[in-house]
Amino acid sequence: MKTERLDFRPIRESDAEAIYRNYATDPEVTRFMTWNPHPNIDVTKMIVKLWLEEDKQRPEIPRYVILEKGKDEAIGMINVVSLDEEGVPEIGYVLARKFWNKGYMTEACNAFVKKLFSLGYKKLYICADVDNIASNRVIEKCGFTFIGTKSYQVPLKGKTVTVNAYIKRK
Repeated sequence: MKTERLDFRPIRESDAEAIYRNYATDPEVTRFMTWNPHPNIDVTKMIVKLWLEEDKQRPEIPRYVILEKGKDEAIGMINVVSLDEEGVPEIGYVLARKFWNKGYMTEACNAFVKKLFSLGYKKLYICADVDNIASNRVIEKCGFTFIGTKSYQVPLKGKTVTVNAYIKRK
């Protein structure tokens, strides 16, 4: 996948350092994520290894690091976080704070949506915390339709969150 300003590629073990440095330790980036900031690089390395194993076992669930065009340093990630009981994917994403408010995530999300539809999916889901105004705006700019709110427990954060749920059909 490529866009005007971004490149995408599968995650590699060597991405752990950039992920840790660029966004996994930032409390502002992780504020609305289902996971907490990583306390050390070893945690990031362990998680990247888990992702690589998941990717081998479930190649139908794409995961890409986001790169600035012409650079090879992970500034974010976009992936399918789950498939529902009907096999409909839910998209998740994260982006380093220094790249916020530049339209990068809208660009990345639009490219990923196109990729998923090209793989044969007919509809997609995406959710964002009701208080995450920027992420909800990205989702709307990408043409998703609001379908309601839902609440669920986030074990790693020890709290219940309420998210806006969206759908997009091919």
